[in-house]
Amino acid sequence: MWRLVHRALSVLCPLLPGRVRFRIWKLLCSRGSRSWEPDGQAQRVEGHMYIKLSTLVRPSEGQVTDFVRRNTNIPVPIVIDNVTVDGETALVLSELPGTTVREIHRDSGVSDEQAAKLSRQLARLLAGLRSLPPPASGVCGWGHGPVHCERICMDSKPRGPWSSVDEFHTWMVARSRIVAPPEKSDEVWSCIKAAHSRPHRICLTHNDLASQNILVDEQFNITGIIDWEAAAWMPEYWEYTKSMFLPWDRKGWWYRIMRDVFPQYEVERQAELYIWNYREVYS
Repeated sequence: MWRLVHRALSVLCPLLPGRVRFRIWKLLCSRGSRSWEPDGQAQRVEGHMYIKLSTLVRPSEGQVTDFVRRNTNIPVPIVIDNVTVDGETALVLSELPGTTVREIHRDSGVSDEQAAKLSRQLARLLAGLRSLPPPASGVCGWGHGPVHCERICMDSKPRGPWSSVDEFHTWMVARSRIVAPPEKSDEVWSCIKAAHSRPHRICLTHNDLASQNILVDEQFNITGIIDWEAAAWMPEYWEYTKSMFLPWDRKGWWYRIMRDVFPQYEVERQAELYIWNYREVYS
């Protein structure tokens, strides 16, 4: 029932003036904070909804979430409203069933069987995302603009766009100022060159695929992939390597899951590890 309600609201909300909608969502956020703790930027509110409301919320998150819902089989929230007033954006999303994989891991761990099941589902769902035709503008953020990504720039300032994957690679290596130890220099640069010389398609990429952004039910079926704020058109291996940007995600069960989803990008993963380990510029 709630899904029908949320779809109806997504049609009706744009009929109201933006300032009226914004005030309603701000009031609901205030009410929701009395009953539920915020989940990052998102505040749970009445009506099985979540609201992200601040100057840090980008309208592009709602736009790409709606695009993914309409063009793939990936379960994502319904965008009920996405309104900006005086520099503040209120992004209103439907609640999805399930529990994050990170919560399950913290509470009871992820078995080998569950990890394999998750890999199979992710491979199928992400294949649809990666089959979408890319824009002619090259490597870029949503709307052909710059990319918001802490892997590219640790302070998350947007960078780009780049007209091609080659241009992106050239910029990334130059910016990183890689200084490898003399005894490893040939190995490091040979790996980076091999990875970057491979032909890569440009694919729509979640760009923050992690265990806290994947929801599953009790049978470990994926019920949702959330938080699309960093989504961008990136080289095809980026979903894999970016998912292991944080040191604790580079080994163990999460690494095994993502390796099984993307077994073809081990050279690119090693090249990224070298860049991360030996770069001088972090922001």
